[in-house]
Amino acid sequence: MTTIADTAVGEKDLVRAFDHYNVRIDIDGSPSTYIEAIRDQFAAGSKVLRSEKYDGFWVVGGHPECLEILQNVEVFSNEGNIFPKYETGGALLMMAEQDDPDHAKYRQMVSGPFTPLRARAIAQQVKHQANALIDTFVGKGEVNATTVFANELPGRITAAFLGLPEDHGPMYRDWVTTMARGHVDDPEGAKVKMKAMADYVQNIVDERRKNPGGTDVFSNIINTEYDGQLLSDGELLSFFVILLIGGLENTSRTISASVWRLAWDLDLRRRVLANPSLIPGMVEEIMRLYTGPAPCRLIKQDIEFHGVKMKEGETVMTLSSVANRDPRVFDRPDFLIPERTSNPHLSLGHGIHRCLGAHIVRVQVKAALEEFLKRIPNFTLDRGEGKQLEWEGGQAAGFTSVPIIV
Repeated sequence: MTTIADTAVGEKDLVRAFDHYNVRIDIDGSPSTYIEAIRDQFAAGSKVLRSEKYDGFWVVGGHPECLEILQNVEVFSNEGNIFPKYETGGALLMMAEQDDPDHAKYRQMVSGPFTPLRARAIAQQVKHQANALIDTFVGKGEVNATTVFANELPGRITAAFLGLPEDHGPMYRDWVTTMARGHVDDPEGAKVKMKAMADYVQNIVDERRKNPGGTDVFSNIINTEYDGQLLSDGELLSFFVILLIGGLENTSRTISASVWRLAWDLDLRRRVLANPSLIPGMVEEIMRLYTGPAPCRLIKQDIEFHGVKMKEGETVMTLSSVANRDPRVFDRPDFLIPERTSNPHLSLGHGIHRCLGAHIVRVQVKAALEEFLKRIPNFTLDRGEGKQLEWEGGQAAGFTSVPIIV
């Protein structure tokens, strides 16, 4: 659960006590001041620091230094991408926890549906679903934009993408939340839910193997061969898991953060309403500032990295949220600038591990916000009693509650 700071952010060593599941929140509901303070700590000293949480792990926050780690796949292995490990019902996070050649093999097998052309083809479907959701709450006054819109839309689109019932979306959201936090909050309960998810996927696989010929994404993947081999049951479960995490988390977090920012940043809202062509640039900035993940790497051999001796078997975390505000790379890094022409943020990964569904995330968020602003150009944050913005930490951090008045 996210904690509110009760001590000054300017203490001597923020990183030593850094816990990505418990971050310090500003009065505006975001952790921006905390992130900026961590960035400044890196800028003032070592490029590599160590947190004492979870038995200790290395932390890197500079943009160039994060890139060095993400690009050096020989030393920094993707096997350690999730830290601490998620509860996934025994499924390996396909591609997300793999190095080449396995990573390249699986990415080649499943990449077809995730091209820019295929992504753009779903824009009308996203708009249709977005309007169907807006119909349920427009004019009702007090609503939670995260629960009624940002969480619901990617669940529906992911289900349709997989050829599954749209009303299964809330179940997928529950599974993703369980994977992301269950191993911390309720390990035994998480195992039960993950077993239910594994059974669900197995039933789908069994049914589609008995009745081949489907044209949806999951059917295509079930029937795709590599060197004459089909994916195993375990590999298909792993693909399903990574699709849920990537498809739901990235999209939901970005939509929630966008609505939050537009609710109080009236200048930004006026500019976007007057010129919708700014929406794609605004979305990139929202991802840069508010949705950065924290991918980890398992150190495979002893190495001295920027003067720090790292040992084989240790974990290093790359703080994308901090790297995304590095003034060495981003002009005026703490400002949201929709017209920014160079935006190499790390919120959708980098290199061979760039998010497989990056194009789909962008199409969904852009289409969702276009329809939201058309239908609801005037809205505000709901600051009433009992209404609270909520930010959830972890390796896919972001807003989980954005109450608004529409």
